[in-house]
Amino acid sequence: MKKIIALFVVMLAFGLNANAQKKAPSNQVVAAKTQESFKASAEKDLKALKEVVVLQGSQEKAFMDLFIYKHEVLSHDLSQERKDILAESVESKISSTLTPEQNKKLAATPGLLKVLSH
Repeated sequence: MKKIIALFVVMLAFGLNANAQKKAPSNQVVAAKTQESFKASAEKDLKALKEVVVLQGSQEKAFMDLFIYKHEVLSHDLSQERKDILAESVESKISSTLTPEQNKKLAATPGLLKVLSH
């Protein structure tokens, strides 16, 4: 009986030791994958905006940064109130970055501003 218990303890010790050797995926690898997904989503938003409005050089980079930021923040677990505040902030940044003529073109497309900000 003592040999069976000793054998069980040894097997248990080796089993735990073997499991302790497994590595979890690196945080940097996980962060890189999420950054790629944020960038892909931001590019999709930028493409939708570019279909309606012709952007100038610096505007494209500004919108890309804005959309990446939006998707990063939305990836966190937020209350509906905070999501509404973020959407309002994104809408104001979009309208302030665009020229008056570009704002008119954006306003002519109903629902696009809501899609871009949410």
